[in-house]
Amino acid sequence: MGYDPPVERSPLGPGPLVYAHRGDRMRAADNTLDAFRLAVDAGAHGIELDVRRTADGVLVLTHDPVIGGLDLAPVADLSFAEVRDAAPAVPSLAEGLAHIPPHVFVNVEVKNAPHEPGFDESRSIVDETVALIVSDDDPRRILLSSFDPLAIEPSGSRRSVHRGLLVTQGVDIDTAVSLTGELYAHALHPPFGTIADDPAGSVAACRRAGLAVVVWDANSAPEIETAVAAGCDVVITDDPATGRSIVG
Repeated sequence: MGYDPPVERSPLGPGPLVYAHRGDRMRAADNTLDAFRLAVDAGAHGIELDVRRTADGVLVLTHDPVIGGLDLAPVADLSFAEVRDAAPAVPSLAEGLAHIPPHVFVNVEVKNAPHEPGFDESRSIVDETVALIVSDDDPRRILLSSFDPLAIEPSGSRRSVHRGLLVTQGVDIDTAVSLTGELYAHALHPPFGTIADDPAGSVAACRRAGLAVVVWDANSAPEIETAVAAGCDVVITDDPATGRSIVG
């Protein structure tokens, strides 16, 4: 497919690779430096993390638009100082990348949904994310992903990183493959439930379109084993230690 970045090593394999979902979130709060450290200790090949932007333009790592358990405004309405004052464990993207060893891949998911506070119609959050990666890190170890198709279009500096489209449960595999191919993306990120009925057939459909398969929400040993046996390139899991014990 088009727009392949010139890489010596790829966050898409050869697989199967085990990525820790928001770090090792079974042993530490997700999207924190502790969770990333524990994921590395567990042997994860990569770490998936979530990016949002504060009101003063700092890219921070948090999954939800409102930080869970705190009576706060949405992250998009707070300054970085206000976020850190209320939740000291929330790192910036720059801090997260600096904390993850260079041999570990990073799946950077950009959170930018129309129904959430702080939606950025221009998608400048994506370009700012990639600009930081290109400036401060090695784009060859990065996999950029989003549920927003426009966020992973191959424009400008986005061509310097591998890109994957996330889809939700309920989007059938053929529709997902078609859309991902139209975006010249490198990978499709389906939830495990989407491929569960026909894992090998789902992976084969992606292969015919030249797409790598990054399955997420595979958290039990049987689910991980099924994804690996089907030929998924990357398995994103809440339990990286079990994933590595299966992959070896």
